Amino acid sequence: MSSSSPEVSASKESSSFNVVRSSTESSSSHEMRVLFNKVKPNFENELKKNIASYVCVFQVPKSLSSTKPEAYTPQLIGLGPYHHLQPHLVEMERVKLDAVKKLRKNLTLDDFTDKLSRFHPYVCSCYHKIVELDDKVLPWIMTVDSLFLFDLLRQCGINKKVLEETLKEWPDDMPGLANRVGKKLAEDAILRDVMMLENQIPIFFVKEVLMVGCPLLEPTKRENFVERLFPLMLEGFCLALSPLKARIEYPDGKALKRAHLLDLLYSMVVRRDEEFEIRIQIEEEDHKKHSHCRRLSPRDRGEAVKMALAAYKLWQHLEDAYPKLKDAFKSFRDKEAPAEEKALTPTASSLAKAGVEFSPTDHIEDISFKKKGPEKSLQTKRFQKGFLLPKQTPLLELPAITLGVNSEVVIRNLVAYEAMAISGPLVFARFLELMDGLIDTPDDVRLLKKNGIIESNLKDDEVARLFNGMSHSIEVKGDTDLDKTIKEVNKFYNGARKIKALKMRDRYLYGAWKVLVLVATVLFFLLTALQTFCSAYDCPSLVK
Repeated sequence: MSSSSPEVSASKESSSFNVVRSSTESSSSHEMRVLFNKVKPNFENELKKNIASYVCVFQVPKSLSSTKPEAYTPQLIGLGPYHHLQPHLVEMERVKLDAVKKLRKNLTLDDFTDKLSRFHPYVCSCYHKIVELDDKVLPWIMTVDSLFLFDLLRQCGINKKVLEETLKEWPDDMPGLANRVGKKLAEDAILRDVMMLENQIPIFFVKEVLMVGCPLLEPTKRENFVERLFPLMLEGFCLALSPLKARIEYPDGKALKRAHLLDLLYSMVVRRDEEFEIRIQIEEEDHKKHSHCRRLSPRDRGEAVKMALAAYKLWQHLEDAYPKLKDAFKSFRDKEAPAEEKALTPTASSLAKAGVEFSPTDHIEDISFKKKGPEKSLQTKRFQKGFLLPKQTPLLELPAITLGVNSEVVIRNLVAYEAMAISGPLVFARFLELMDGLIDTPDDVRLLKKNGIIESNLKDDEVARLFNGMSHSIEVKGDTDLDKTIKEVNKFYNGARKIKALKMRDRYLYGAWKVLVLVATVLFFLLTALQTFCSAYDCPSLVK
């Protein structure tokens, strides 16, 4: 009997293991089924709309936001479907209410939402995450937030000179449009929140809100106002928060062809030709106001059905593979983090020691590394005549950067937007990698400030931490125009005589420190032994 007991015990353990495994797989299967039942109606609803995707507002992935979540998630005011209803942001509803009271004039919120409800599917198409709000809630949220945003723009987005020049045409129709002394009425926390990627409101919808009931103008002048003054507000607001000089002055109305404020700011500091435009389906009574609709052809519908079937099959495969995926992700998370990457370039202080000078330029595409001074042919000619001209000085030209209390949030969200929305080279992220390489300590910041590259009221160590703390979760391939300049800088630095001498010193002097320490240690012990011996025996007498 005793000999069979181990077999019985093993059988029981195997049986219990199978039961636990079966229950785990059953639970995982149930979770996947619940998730599928939740996602499937969203797929069906999206297919019924027959509206193209205009995704421009994204949720920031955790790989970016984990380093500093408060830079990507609104802290004071939530705009749009992602954050409007967040409990910790409800306190600011009073501020939104004040803006609505000032701007709605004779229209009720129901009037607004009724007239704007037909834009519901187009608003949904702008958001990366499927918006699960009904046709009543979303128009209400977007209308309130758009009125608040316009109120903020009219106070902060236009300067005194432009305002007075524009108001000459409508001196009485727009009382209270903005403070004539250009007073800034918004807090920095609100400005930071408004520029966050997850907090963006599509510009096209704000424009439609103004067209429905701009309270500051009569209907006959409303279109003129929206097409002329509103773009100036958008541009002025972005320029006030931009860390870099705007690439060009936008022609009238071009700002209206951008997706949202963050997209507008990005297109101001990085060369970008494509425009954002939503083609809204017309209704007969609005034929004169809106563009032609974009309907799906039978071929497109067939492709949509194929995509839906493929998605359904994908969920089925995921349901079967869920336990394996779970284990795989767990093992992936347990792996060690990769070692810290090497800096893209030497620091500004190191380059200065190698003889490099710095000079400010206007834009990212103007970054260059060149020699300043007479041409080599002229030097040779003058030298032959007995004149000794100074050598050419290497010069690194960088765009002037203005940094303030809001800059880090703006910069981080520009990087996130570029990573999520731009299909080409990540120019802005590469530029920040360059700056991160140049800045390591407050000494580097002071050097760049002295040369007009950085202008900031922040402390030098705060500026250094700002660039050093930027996330490196985005892999930027070396395929931008900046990389040519980066290679030239590194080539010069590694070939400079001073740097070669320093490297040789490090290699042959500091590299032999272990041998020197060993020799010193041996000599120390020998001398100690000799001293001990001489203290016991009379060394001078032995010598004699």
